[in-house]
Amino acid sequence: MAAQPTYHKEMSLPEWVRMFRDIYFPAQNYGRSAFELFTHLVKVFGAGSHYLFRLSDPKGSRQYVAKVFAWYCALANRLTIDLDDALWQKYPNVCPRCVKAPCQCADPPAAIDPERLASAALENAYARPRTLRDWQTMFAHIYRGPSGKTDVPPSRERLALIFARIAEELGEVAEALGQDPTIDADADLVLKNEMADLGAWIFALANNLQYVADMAHGTNLADVTWDLYPGRCHRCQEAKCICTRGAYALELAEKGAMAPSHWDERTGLANDKALRRYIADAQRRFTDANEYTWSMIFLDLDNFGAINKTYSHAVGDDVLRFVADQIKTTAGRDGIAFRRGGEEFVVVLRAGHDAGITIAELIRRKLASTPFAFGDVSITVTASIGVASSTGDGAKPALLETLAEGRAQEAKKTGKNRVVPEPTSEHLRRIRKA
Repeated sequence: MAAQPTYHKEMSLPEWVRMFRDIYFPAQNYGRSAFELFTHLVKVFGAGSHYLFRLSDPKGSRQYVAKVFAWYCALANRLTIDLDDALWQKYPNVCPRCVKAPCQCADPPAAIDPERLASAALENAYARPRTLRDWQTMFAHIYRGPSGKTDVPPSRERLALIFARIAEELGEVAEALGQDPTIDADADLVLKNEMADLGAWIFALANNLQYVADMAHGTNLADVTWDLYPGRCHRCQEAKCICTRGAYALELAEKGAMAPSHWDERTGLANDKALRRYIADAQRRFTDANEYTWSMIFLDLDNFGAINKTYSHAVGDDVLRFVADQIKTTAGRDGIAFRRGGEEFVVVLRAGHDAGITIAELIRRKLASTPFAFGDVSITVTASIGVASSTGDGAKPALLETLAEGRAQEAKKTGKNRVVPEPTSEHLRRIRKA
């Protein structure tokens, strides 16, 4: 399996953008059109007034800024704009109008001199920010108040001015999005410029968020964003988001949880409805088996009815939760675990045939060697497991589930507690090295 990137909050801006791409592209909301993403960015931004001004809620305000930044990165991903480059070309450690830091613009400010600004970008290259935290520090150094207006005291009034300027910049981005590059040769450059301006004001908002309430602390964008998105989706907590598309999934700004109809109440895993949608989305995106690399692992617990009958359904539910945790942990970051219903589980593994069989055998061994204990009782849980893969079977996503389920039934009929296809000596060698 390919090594997963290691993300952390002291990353460069391009790494933050890449992290959001890895979490949400292409199946989730971030995979939508630029106009749809922009609409969601505006929606999230508009919801911020609730936390900033109506409630004066420091915690809600910090999460709001993190969500605005996340959608800003999503839009940049869809537009394939290098935010690091866009910001530096417009704000090379100086105000783009007076070309000074701190800003010393007169009122009204001077027009931008592109040649002088380009020179500043070269001259100040040594000071180019390396991390998201560095970018915020740079903007705090350039601007001591909205548009450099030092006569606006640190207050909620300053915060309101910044909020208004972000609204203005969103309008500029909307206008730039509407330009046609085939007609206007500068359309892409204009859009890049407006995205840079929008980013500058997002940093300004973070730098002034302490004025949302008297007791609020200063806000660092890297800290608040990592608190909400620590290398994984803030809702499903997966490194590869498995939140199913639907009306509920369009609301990143909402406080509510994901639609309960897509999650299994007993185990916390995605449920069969989520699996149906996930497979259907894959069917639409992948026209043949050569376009994707999946393994489908189907698990049917052995003799589970006897556990319910002997120890009660409440204990059976505890066993299901225990099994779900074992499956999720063993499948790792490349696996998405679903409870299909009853004692049946499915793992969609973003890896090929050999990896699928290896992970399936690891799950089987983990379950068989780790009894579930409650009180003085110890219950050994085993599973009959079937595996199918795009690389081994040449099948589209919907057929993989059928193949894997059939092989799980074969495993159950031929002794239980086994994997079909049976692991080879090479698979077992990999397991010993794991």
